[in-house]
Amino acid sequence: MAEKERTPEVAAPVEKPSKAPRKTLATVKVLKVVKEAQLAHGLRHNDYQLYRQYCSRRIRRLRKNLKLIQGDRKNFRKKEVTVNLLKEERFLFIPLMTIERCWAYAMQLKEESLQDNRKKFSMRNKLRKAAKYVVAFEKLVEDCGVCDARTQLEVQGYSAWLQGTVLFELADWSLEWDKPVEFFNKALAIYSKLKEAVSEEESEVYASRLQELEVKLRFCRHHLGDKMATDTLLAMRGSEALGDKLDNLLASARERQASTLSEVTWRGRTLAVKHEKVRLFLLNEGLIHEELENIESADKRVEMLDKLLMECKDALQLVRDDLKNDPTFKPRQQVNEGPVSPLHFLHTYLSYHRLNLTILRNVALVDTYQKIISGEIKVEEGKKAPKLQDLVRLQEIIIQNLNEITNLAGLEDDLQLKNSIEGQVFAYKAHRCYFVAESFVKMEKWAEALVLYERTLAHISAARKSQLDASVEKNLDKLSALVDSKKFTAHAQAILVSETAVPNISKLSLKDKKMLINRLDEYVEDPGLISNHPSIAQVPPHMLSVPCKPLFFDLALNHIDFPSLDDKIETKKQAPAAASGGLTGLVKGLWGWGSKK
Repeated sequence: MAEKERTPEVAAPVEKPSKAPRKTLATVKVLKVVKEAQLAHGLRHNDYQLYRQYCSRRIRRLRKNLKLIQGDRKNFRKKEVTVNLLKEERFLFIPLMTIERCWAYAMQLKEESLQDNRKKFSMRNKLRKAAKYVVAFEKLVEDCGVCDARTQLEVQGYSAWLQGTVLFELADWSLEWDKPVEFFNKALAIYSKLKEAVSEEESEVYASRLQELEVKLRFCRHHLGDKMATDTLLAMRGSEALGDKLDNLLASARERQASTLSEVTWRGRTLAVKHEKVRLFLLNEGLIHEELENIESADKRVEMLDKLLMECKDALQLVRDDLKNDPTFKPRQQVNEGPVSPLHFLHTYLSYHRLNLTILRNVALVDTYQKIISGEIKVEEGKKAPKLQDLVRLQEIIIQNLNEITNLAGLEDDLQLKNSIEGQVFAYKAHRCYFVAESFVKMEKWAEALVLYERTLAHISAARKSQLDASVEKNLDKLSALVDSKKFTAHAQAILVSETAVPNISKLSLKDKKMLINRLDEYVEDPGLISNHPSIAQVPPHMLSVPCKPLFFDLALNHIDFPSLDDKIETKKQAPAAASGGLTGLVKGLWGWGSKK
């Protein structure tokens, strides 16, 4: 009996491998997998429909390969991924892609709701369904006991991010901005730990997700009354994490302020503002200067100014439509004197802002082009690199806009404005001369470049006689220092070229000198060409022998007598007359038809 009792104890370790215990699954990098799929299938261009279709196809392929098909063509039998079915890591991708499909469908409906407002209800339902699926996915990973620590952390962070995003999107309707904060903080803590534990290449994905979470957290805290979060949000306009939420928030706040803006005072005149779009533009124009100072990127400044210029265009069109009933508008536009009505002066005010905004936009473009030409910024693929001629053209447009300001109706007699504009014109003329000089330097025309550098300094001194803005004065100081350094270089190069370019003509005899017509392909500085007897060509030229061409003369024509053909010509004339008779002539003669009386 003792031997029989020992046998199961010895056989126990042998039977354990035969049960085939569940092996630990490989690490599933959830965030990396999701980001790669999104960028490769539509979300690089914000095409959520394409990404949703990809998720559906991938789910179908996974179920077919894993033999987890839900019924056949006639009957549907739902088969969910459970703990007992987790035989390999591919089973985890089925719930993950299902969640991504619901989220992508919700984002697609969000974009379509801009045209059809009723699709917002479907979007909310899809978001709730995505939150429900992600909770079940997190529970599945925790209960299976076969996923490693990193996979569990990835799923927990993904679940917290998605649940917070769902509540964040629903907060516009429910106004419960405190609920997403809890999930966002949890996701922020998890992804911060994961970022520290992975390599530098993988940390970029987590850094972008952390940046998105911080922006959304600030937005929630702004709605909860945190003033510091509000100030931080103003520097994050155009963030992809918020989409249009921040712009819509600022627009609604400014619309409330614009409703109280009924009149403006400019150049000593008070003007009534009736249209809502005109009020909103004037309010945005007053706030954009502070925002431009906080933005370092010139491209973003150009984008903001382009948007504001479109608003200015719409506002001008509204005022121009009202001026159609003003009989003095068109005659006053054609002359430079006479009274200006209040509505016409409002049109002048808006035109003044349009020209100023155009100047600011072109200045930002000049800044970008200069950095590209100097090599600080690389040109994007497929785009043409700017040249110095483009900078000259932009400066000419700026000067033209400044001159148009002084010709606006009602501003012809404003001496203070004219003096200010005159100083700015000289400042931008100085920049234009500098860019033209730089183009001559590239062509190694040092004398011309030196003259233009001197002209640039003259324009700078003329501009400083007027009262200028701090930014224009700062740019002139930089330009003056730059021209002072380059002027001496151009002067030295011009002297060096003049000494090396003069040929040694004194050693040449008169016999060695060729006439200009015989050396058109050679460049020699011959001072004799500007003297009283230039050696250009021989007059008259040398006679050249020409081969003789035989000439033939018809001398026999005058001694030939041709036969007369008069008899043949007369017979031809009488033939039609004879043919006109016959039966018809006989009938006419009998009854008198066709007779001439």
